[in-house]
Amino acid sequence: MKGAVGRIYGQASSTDFSFVVFDPREIGRTDYVKVWNDVDGWVVAQIYDVRATADLNESDALLGRDAEKEVYLAKAIVIGKRDENGLLRVPKTPFVPGENVFKADSEIITSALGLESEGAYIGMLKDSDIRVNLNINSLVQKHCCILAKTGSGKSYTSGVIVEELLERDVPLFIIDPHGEYSTMGHPNDNPEENEKMSIFKVKPKGYSNKIRLYVPPNSPFADRADGILRLDGLNLTAEEIIELTGITNPTSQALLYQAIKNLKGRNYTVEDIIAEIEEIKHNAKWGLLGHLEKILESGLLAKESTPVHVLLQNGKAVVLDMRGVPPEHQDLIVSRLCSCLFELRKQEEVPAGMIVIEEAHNFIPERGFGRAVSTHVLRTIASEGRKFGLGLMVISQRPARIDKNVISQCNTQIILRVTNPNDINAIKKGVEGLTADTVEEIKRLPPGTAMIVSPELERPVIVNVRVRKSKHGGASANIVKQKSKGKKKGKQEKEGRGEKKSLLRKMFG
Repeated sequence: MKGAVGRIYGQASSTDFSFVVFDPREIGRTDYVKVWNDVDGWVVAQIYDVRATADLNESDALLGRDAEKEVYLAKAIVIGKRDENGLLRVPKTPFVPGENVFKADSEIITSALGLESEGAYIGMLKDSDIRVNLNINSLVQKHCCILAKTGSGKSYTSGVIVEELLERDVPLFIIDPHGEYSTMGHPNDNPEENEKMSIFKVKPKGYSNKIRLYVPPNSPFADRADGILRLDGLNLTAEEIIELTGITNPTSQALLYQAIKNLKGRNYTVEDIIAEIEEIKHNAKWGLLGHLEKILESGLLAKESTPVHVLLQNGKAVVLDMRGVPPEHQDLIVSRLCSCLFELRKQEEVPAGMIVIEEAHNFIPERGFGRAVSTHVLRTIASEGRKFGLGLMVISQRPARIDKNVISQCNTQIILRVTNPNDINAIKKGVEGLTADTVEEIKRLPPGTAMIVSPELERPVIVNVRVRKSKHGGASANIVKQKSKGKKKGKQEKEGRGEKKSLLRKMFG
């Protein structure tokens, strides 16, 4: 039949079937096809395996390929079709061997998968021109996670989502340990990416009017920032101080707990804790006092702290650039700010919005992979934030090291290439709806291609992430290019030395 790409053979059920491929150049793994069912009409299925076979013995095979004997066989799993009520149904009757298989058209794929007609434009369905949009409210309020190995495009993908949310004035607070988001104020000027923009139908655009940059005290990037972040130093817990200072001595920790216990019942500062410890008659107090003095010297804590409500503003993305900040300070900053924002959101003193956390495994580690004082509040936001309109987007290149409870609370999971066995197992445990075939597909995803899993999608979909409109700040340095420049410079210096020696020989024989 004209337009057919294959024909069903062997045993076929209502949930899967195999078919002979007419031309392997027209169809491949993960492609969508449609087949006629006598009861339900056109039904959509997805190919999950394609294999080649040929009836050749060992001697024939040594002579080379025999195109006339080659047969390509594909296996497909049925997705279904929408009924008159808009519900996806899988046929009750099996498909018939000998029935033709066709490539599915955009309209029937969009309907079967439950793709949104509007929303956050993430990219295009792999090997098609079908736009993949995600529901904004679900994405923000029901949380999102982005998981991938280093270099697969997780920060780039998160930037795409941030652009889409900024287009709709969603308030964002971005925790940025590596300074990857401040460049979003500038349009994308990458020549290679600009060439691809026509494919995705986007144009370069900067968000300088929407990005607000904050940095901690003593940051080398303070001159570029819109504000300096200072925390309220009142009533720090012993756990927060231990995390902030890295105190490991049990005696020093005990003295700290005792001092804070003595201050219980009134508001106290680090200076008050120091004064209380100075009164204790114990030699271990001197090392503890040294640690506490370093907290004051950091300038991070202040009586006039940054008002937390400025971190979540309508139509703005407030980026906290923490480059150069010690990890233990980063942990306390995240813990304090997220706790305050959550409380303010409960009281509706800040607008509904989303907290974006890069390197999330450092702030919400899985049990057995370290500890962080920020873990408790982030787990609480993951489980209760949707009730109050405060969403989370957690981003990590180490899925095995991030809290599984938080991953499982994310309604939308965006997974780029992952190959580490421990990370793969963590994804299996934390993400619902993955089969053995989809897990294998995750290992093969090329950079910039993501698998999106969501209860709002009928099954996981593979998406070519669209080109960024704004400038990406997370690109790796081009070491080879720098090295080449170094070689060129070295060659010039060597040639210069040779010319100098030649001149000396002429002058002095």
